[in-house]
Amino acid sequence: MKDISALFEIFPICQKLLLNSFDLHDIHFTKTQIYILLTLSAKKNLNMSEVAAYIASSKEQATRAVAPLVKQGYVERYHNESNRKKVFIRLTKQGNDFLQKEKIRVKSHLASQFNALSLEDREIFRQSIENTLRVLRKLES
Repeated sequence: MKDISALFEIFPICQKLLLNSFDLHDIHFTKTQIYILLTLSAKKNLNMSEVAAYIASSKEQATRAVAPLVKQGYVERYHNESNRKKVFIRLTKQGNDFLQKEKIRVKSHLASQFNALSLEDREIFRQSIENTLRVLRKLES
C-alpha cells in the first residue's frame, strides 16, 4: 500500500515539473488543452470518452477543450470506418510539429534541473522511471 500511496505524491510533482516547463501564456493553451495534446501524442487516436478518461474530466469538458484545438488546426476529428457513430480525434501535422518543438523546449528546461543532481541520482531516476512506466503500462491495459 505504501507503493500505491506514493502515486499520490508523485502525480502532483510530475504535473508541476511538466506544466511549469510549458509557457502557457505564450502558447495560449489551457492546462486541459496541454493534457489533451500530450495524451494524443502518446495515444494517437482516441474517442472523446477515452480523452476524458485520460485527462480525468467529463466528456463535455474534454469536448469544450478540444473545440478550439480543432479550430486552430492542432487536432482533427474523424470517423472510424468500422463505427461511423464514434468520433475520434488525433493530432494534425501542425499539432505534432508544435508538440515536438515544445517537448524539445521542455526537455531542455528540465535537463538543467536534472543536471543539478548527482550522476548517481540521475541514474537512479532513469532506472526508476523506466520500471515505473513499464509497470503502469501493464496496469493500463
